[in-house]
Amino acid sequence: MKNWIGFFAAYCLCANVLFAAGPKVTFEKTPYGGIQPQAMVDSTGTLHLLYYKGLPREGDLYYVARAKGQKNFSAPLKVNNIKGSACCIGAIFRARMAISHDGIVHVLWNGSFGFVKKQWEKKGKKRTPEEFTYLFYTRLADDGKSFKAQINLNRNTYGLDGNGSITVDRNGVVRVFWHANLKGRSDRMAFMVQSTNKGRSFSEEAPITRSPTGACECCTLEAFTSSTGKTFVAYRTAETTGRDVVIFSSGTRNSPFKEVHRHQWKVFTCPASTFAFAEDARKIYAAWETKGHIYVKDVLSPAASINVSSASKNCKYPSIAINSKGDRLTTWSTDTGWGKGGYVQYQVATRNGVVVSQSNRPGYSPAAYSFSSACALPSGDFVVFY
Repeated sequence: MKNWIGFFAAYCLCANVLFAAGPKVTFEKTPYGGIQPQAMVDSTGTLHLLYYKGLPREGDLYYVARAKGQKNFSAPLKVNNIKGSACCIGAIFRARMAISHDGIVHVLWNGSFGFVKKQWEKKGKKRTPEEFTYLFYTRLADDGKSFKAQINLNRNTYGLDGNGSITVDRNGVVRVFWHANLKGRSDRMAFMVQSTNKGRSFSEEAPITRSPTGACECCTLEAFTSSTGKTFVAYRTAETTGRDVVIFSSGTRNSPFKEVHRHQWKVFTCPASTFAFAEDARKIYAAWETKGHIYVKDVLSPAASINVSSASKNCKYPSIAINSKGDRLTTWSTDTGWGKGGYVQYQVATRNGVVVSQSNRPGYSPAAYSFSSACALPSGDFVVFY
């Protein structure tokens, strides 16, 4: 039976058609006219969704939730209290969300171009590289009816570009990561701050590594904290040898970060790429773009990364979700461009790596500057927002 599934999968891949087996994959348009979705399902089965609305250079973030078994989302809550302080120019400016075990929703985003411009005009200053210094954070209030006033976490770095990332561990410790330049220096690095009091206050930023890799400024950074407390950080380097994907890992709360994987790419222009992580009981997967394809790897394993988009070209913006059986859904966009959403493709594979469902043909099309976000439902099926 296993061999038959593999043969059928290979045939359909070559034929460039959609074939379906295993868990169901449902596509939903981001509600309320939103774009740039991030979907997560918590331990109670509640689906949480963060999205953007507004102009490309300045707009607002919204949050909705849908309880297990329900069809409709809650009324939208505005995330940012300063109007127009978020932006969506390109997928690399996406906001990020993390949810703690006690249900607190934490949100991180880069300050918008419009907001930054207004702040510097108030100071009577001209545009400089140091103007992009706003990295905003907020969290859902305890009553769940509003978000707290946003705060700027960045104190000593400048030149924010590709978005940062936020994680929460099993003890409720919030960690925020981003890459930038330290004031007075030109070597771009990845930084971290953390909060041990549920986001009420944060430490001062510090580099996660002194490794001289640099960081590709217009690619994102993505972080992930596993159920066992390990934290992984992925970003793209900016070295004279190319712009590799590099993944760092920290074993415990205060242990140093060490490089655990590198995927080389001899390219010397910015790919404007993003990253994704997901976990099941045995594996932690990372996904990224290299040479126009999407690669997936279990970062706990020495096995090589897997090209899940080999039948396609110009693939970007991966998302991963894993259900309770260990089935892995990877989605990505193809045929994208500046101000062009392209369309979504996907692959479903079992925990053992057998491909049971794949789409390589044009399908659901995200709006300009948007992408897909996948999550696993308590039933074992998947839902993809675009």
